[in-house]
Amino acid sequence: MAAIPQPKVAFFCMEYGLDEAFTIYSGGLGVLAGDILKTARDLAWPFVGIGILWNEGYSDQFLDKNGFPQHCRQNYDRAHLEDTGLTVSLWIRGEEVTCKVWKIEAFQNATLYLLDTDLPGTSHGWITRQLYASSPQERVAAEMVLGIGGVRFLR
Repeated sequence: MAAIPQPKVAFFCMEYGLDEAFTIYSGGLGVLAGDILKTARDLAWPFVGIGILWNEGYSDQFLDKNGFPQHCRQNYDRAHLEDTGLTVSLWIRGEEVTCKVWKIEAFQNATLYLLDTDLPGTSHGWITRQLYASSPQERVAAEMVLGIGGVRFLR
């Protein structure tokens, strides 16, 4: 009997919790997405993840001396990211936006490709600056990068 070809799966998510030192996730959804990537690798599934390389990631919270909550953005080490040398472009709000594509496999996960608009010489870094930005315009722009940019990268 001939082998049945396995489908190739691309899993799109706004956040991935691969490691607590790589804070491109907020909480439950990111942890679940990270676990899915790790399971896909363990089971050798034909699977890739597509996400966004958030510049600021999520924040730690603490109470100041007056008892008010404060946010502290955490920087993370990008040394484990591999530059694919690839870019994709799409149009957002009447402007061409270029996304650099990074690859990461450092946390025992299936291959994850991350899109990044924070490139030298461009004014579009705001799109991938902060996970779950506050304005609807920023959120929709990030969703366009993930969806449209991710599909263009895969093609």
